[in-house]
Amino acid sequence: MLSRQRRFASLAILTMALGIGVMTTLFSVTYGVLLKPLPWPEPDRLVRLAETHQGATRDFPWRMTNAAYLPWRDQPSTIESLGAWSRRQATVSGPGDTERISVSATSASLFPLLRANVLIGATFTSEDDAAPLQLGKVILSYGMWQQRFGGNPSALGQSIKLDGKPHVVVGVMPREFAFPDKETRAWTPFYIPPVITSDGKGRSMTMFEAMARLRPGVSPSQAATEATARARSGPDPGMVAIAVFGSNGPAEVSVVPALQAITGDIRTPLIAMLVAVSLLLLTAVANVASLQLARASTRHREIAIRTAIGAGSRRITQQLLVESVLLGLGGGAVGLVFSAALHRWIPAILPSDFPRLDDVTLNWAVAGFATTVTLLTGMLLGVLPAFHLRRFRLVEALMDSGTSSTSSKGTNAPGIRLTIMAGQIAIACTLLIGAGLLMRSFLAMTGADRGYDGSNLLTSRVYMPDFAFTPQRRLEVLDTLLGRAKVLPGVNRIAFTTGLPMSGSETLSGFTMKSLRPPVGAEIQVSALRSVVTEDYFDAIGMRVAEGRAFNSGDMATSGKVVIVSRSFARQYLSEKPIGDRISNFARGDNQLYEVVGIVDDVVKRGLTDPAQPEIYSLNRQMTSSTFNPDGGSLVLRTAGNPSSIIEPLRSVARELDSSMSFGSLLTMEERISTSLARPRLYAMLLGTFAVSALVVAGVGLFGVLSYSVAQRTREIAVRTALGATPSDVVRLVLRQGLFVTLVGIGIGVVVSFALIRYLTTLLYGVSPLDWPTFTVAPLTIIIVSVTACLLPALRASRIDPLVGMRT
Repeated sequence: MLSRQRRFASLAILTMALGIGVMTTLFSVTYGVLLKPLPWPEPDRLVRLAETHQGATRDFPWRMTNAAYLPWRDQPSTIESLGAWSRRQATVSGPGDTERISVSATSASLFPLLRANVLIGATFTSEDDAAPLQLGKVILSYGMWQQRFGGNPSALGQSIKLDGKPHVVVGVMPREFAFPDKETRAWTPFYIPPVITSDGKGRSMTMFEAMARLRPGVSPSQAATEATARARSGPDPGMVAIAVFGSNGPAEVSVVPALQAITGDIRTPLIAMLVAVSLLLLTAVANVASLQLARASTRHREIAIRTAIGAGSRRITQQLLVESVLLGLGGGAVGLVFSAALHRWIPAILPSDFPRLDDVTLNWAVAGFATTVTLLTGMLLGVLPAFHLRRFRLVEALMDSGTSSTSSKGTNAPGIRLTIMAGQIAIACTLLIGAGLLMRSFLAMTGADRGYDGSNLLTSRVYMPDFAFTPQRRLEVLDTLLGRAKVLPGVNRIAFTTGLPMSGSETLSGFTMKSLRPPVGAEIQVSALRSVVTEDYFDAIGMRVAEGRAFNSGDMATSGKVVIVSRSFARQYLSEKPIGDRISNFARGDNQLYEVVGIVDDVVKRGLTDPAQPEIYSLNRQMTSSTFNPDGGSLVLRTAGNPSSIIEPLRSVARELDSSMSFGSLLTMEERISTSLARPRLYAMLLGTFAVSALVVAGVGLFGVLSYSVAQRTREIAVRTALGATPSDVVRLVLRQGLFVTLVGIGIGVVVSFALIRYLTTLLYGVSPLDWPTFTVAPLTIIIVSVTACLLPALRASRIDPLVGMRT
């Protein structure tokens, strides 16, 4: 039967394949990211740790400090073990070429905690991270072992240099081992110093990532209670806690299942996208169901003949279900092929920092899901026609010549089709409103004022490792680099900073000073970011000086010390007339007074939703080598044209100055901003694609329903025309039917959107969840599409010849 109606079967299969293919792909992402267990034994007992302090003004997701870690490590009762790691970039030399790689310093307890075994050699011991070692150890990744030593077991005991320091290879991890991410190529011991320094006079705070394995039967909340108690029992970190967290309030430790911690940021968006694609699949199924109903209305005579020669209602239902399941299987098979093709694009579509990207595969779990969806949709497609074709009278059906409308008597097929159509429009309206909100939010993020001008701006991290540079040599090379790069063709401004926005580089400072606000003279604790910059930094990056002045050539090393502060710092710590105020103690080991000569606007250092932090800008030439280390700082180049054209000339200048100096993260500021917006852009594009697809399917469905309705009502329309109805009357008749269905669907869609929109609130920026332009434009778009879909059937109806129509 299907082979005799190939166009119908092809259309149904392709429509189903679109919905099933996209649904399968998104389920694959959801399963691989949110549902698939972590690749470690008993992963449900692994937890991530996060520390904060009451009254904190800064948030460091999934970070812990030595102040909370060490007391718990030494006296655990709710956990089996505790492990820590810290990521960094290092220059590796030895066998093979010199290159920069990602290295993780790990505590000796981390590998046993993960139940991870080496391929050859051994992991670290507790003695390795008990104190800093002159001759360190290193464990290589499988890829690093192959690259540097050709996979030769004799690599054990050999030495490589990391940032100029020799490290003995003690082990190689298996090919599949990737922790904390697949970019990590080597692991070194991690020394976690105590809070109180060895001389008993100072305090230090080290920040890193940490994980624990719970004891059987222990919940994360129980472990969090113990961790918080241990953290509060340790030494008081004092001013360093203020520098890091902005508060020295009591410590609080959060304990969260590892999988939840890794995927927490994308859980809500993924679930929202899965709901959206489910609605898209439902739209596709509804469209095919409408086609099936229209096809069923022409099969009364066929079913009547089958019944007359002995087929019972069960056999008829079986026939229709088999046909529908075959359509579903065909759509599922093509959908799986489509999904396999989409999987090749997933790494290019998803942002590079998307968690667990390697776990997104087309595996048996995903194939089983696709098969289940296929069978369910196939059975659903068969239920409506079976129910519809059981409601007819045998004698009338046998007498039906197949050219009259008697085949529709006693059925409610037109009403069911219109109901399905209203549901499709409601789904399209809901998706369009959601997509509109996300798109307006993304545009608001793109156009947000970040406090600087990111156009034509090239940025780069500068690395000057200890093994090649003395502190004084760093300062000399930096001055020379700035001078030579300044005259490169196309460079308008060049500057240096230790706190470039969007780079993840921040220097935290906590100190005490005399209050400049009432009560004046009282001792206050200050928490601020601190950036050392060169003279032209504010001009180069395009920051606005709100009051006072920027640094100038008169600010010399021997002249009075000056600083420029952000609006937040001035508002929180300075007097009503801050220009001329003096502060001290913010630079370690420097007790001199610094005069505030300017105030600049706050800048977005990380995300747009992060609160502005007080910040102090000091001039590089007024700092000494003990208070200013340019290693890891950033260059900022304002160019006349394309910033990327300066990359190679800049590298040439660096090579000529010192081959040990290297650049990292050579990116334009627009690229940095674009990277930070990768996820919002992805969510808006995906939901927009689903919404447009649902709108197209609904528009085509409405066109098909009205075209079929006009064909079924040919005799009626001919009679109306013969009795005096004008072509415009006929057009209005058809348009009225289509617009009624459209308005009902829009009404349902708007109501559903009001109910569901709260789930998107956390994804919105600068846009109200009840944004009236979105709730206006989306329905208007659907009305325009619906009128377009209705117009051709309406015009066709208006051209029906009464004499021909009444004989049809």
